[in-house]
Amino acid sequence: MELTSHANDLSEASHALTCALTAGQDSELWMPLTSQAVSAYVRPFIHSNVRTRLDKMPEVTAVPDPLQPVHDTIRKYRNTTVAHSQSNLVMPLPIAIRDAQGRGVNVVGITITHQMPLAVAQRFAELISAMEERVDHATQAVLERLRAWLSDQDPAVIDGWPFPDVAHATDSDFTAAHPRRGATHFTTYWSTTQTEEEPS
Repeated sequence: MELTSHANDLSEASHALTCALTAGQDSELWMPLTSQAVSAYVRPFIHSNVRTRLDKMPEVTAVPDPLQPVHDTIRKYRNTTVAHSQSNLVMPLPIAIRDAQGRGVNVVGITITHQMPLAVAQRFAELISAMEERVDHATQAVLERLRAWLSDQDPAVIDGWPFPDVAHATDSDFTAAHPRRGATHFTTYWSTTQTEEEPS
């Protein structure tokens, strides 16, 4: 279950970064997509109350040595820039507006931000791919053991296994405040907005 959860985060990172690279470095989507990729990629490597960190799982091979500097850069970028505004990649400035005589008449605030360079994003894509391969390899080994165990189970025992508990709520109740209670509990939120059909 933990490996599947980590694989989902890495897949999210890969998808977001692929969309960013497709859109291009000059696209207005570049920064939000690369930031999302960074957030999703780092998620498996930070503390969680419901799963083991990916780099603490003995069955998963470590980050490849040639890509370790990229991994370190992405983690620092997430901590200082994406999750928190603490790095020198972001510079907020007060700008004084003057009239024709040079007198100050107004003040506005701007923020200058340096986005992830294309070369870094390309190496980041290699890193995500490498980690996806490692997680997939570890997952296949676990699945083989589970398949062997499953083949020895009595059909009557299998019939008694519980189904996932799926709760339903409306979108007005949407929240992320509740911690995960178990692998077999999930809440789906349904929209209460009614779309009126256009007259034909």
